[in-house]
Amino acid sequence: MNQITIAILCIALILVIIYQIGKRLLLNSIIKAMKKSDYDTVLTITDMDITKHLIGQYTRDLYRIRSYYLKKDVENFDMMLNEMIHRQYKDSNQKKSFLEQYYHIFLLKGNQKYAQILLQAIKDSKDDKFILYNKQAYEVMFHKRTDLIDVMNKQMETKEFYGFPLGVTVYMIAMQYLYLENYEMSIIYFKNALVCFHPKAIYVPLTKEHIKELEEVIAEEKYKIDESIKTY
Repeated sequence: MNQITIAILCIALILVIIYQIGKRLLLNSIIKAMKKSDYDTVLTITDMDITKHLIGQYTRDLYRIRSYYLKKDVENFDMMLNEMIHRQYKDSNQKKSFLEQYYHIFLLKGNQKYAQILLQAIKDSKDDKFILYNKQAYEVMFHKRTDLIDVMNKQMETKEFYGFPLGVTVYMIAMQYLYLENYEMSIIYFKNALVCFHPKAIYVPLTKEHIKELEEVIAEEKYKIDESIKTY
């Protein structure tokens, strides 16, 4: 290797090191601001042109939409949501992950306006399985359908879904039994759903809450029955 080649390689290495240091410092600043709920600082940092080049468009957009969401800036959230839905990212799985995350946030919060917007974007993905389980979840949560239990059980048996989609499917079966006031079956499926979800999944706290409430209802009903037997 001649001296020119060595010099070029050294310069390239230095530039890579500078890039990595800059990226780490920038991310640390954003993460610290998020932890402090200082969303204006996050938005200021991510608004800089250099941010997109250092951490990537997708990561930048995630921090921006999260900040708008948490500070309850509806106007800018709507604008950012529309931008992310229509933006083409390098990795198609990034948009899929974003749509899935925010769709289920609004699904569980009962916010039909945003759930509809995101479900339409999911349908536009042309991913049949991705569309199927999310559409079914919408039907159960917003239309209170109880006729999808057998369909969803079959999807479980044929292993049509794995991971998070499977967890959502099992959770929606539990919800249908809840609507039907079959609390024993509902608890069984809620507990099975917990096994499918990552411990940090947004469904986990609500699933545990459902289980606790239903167990209390069943215990109370059992107590009333026992008391009535004693009285008799």
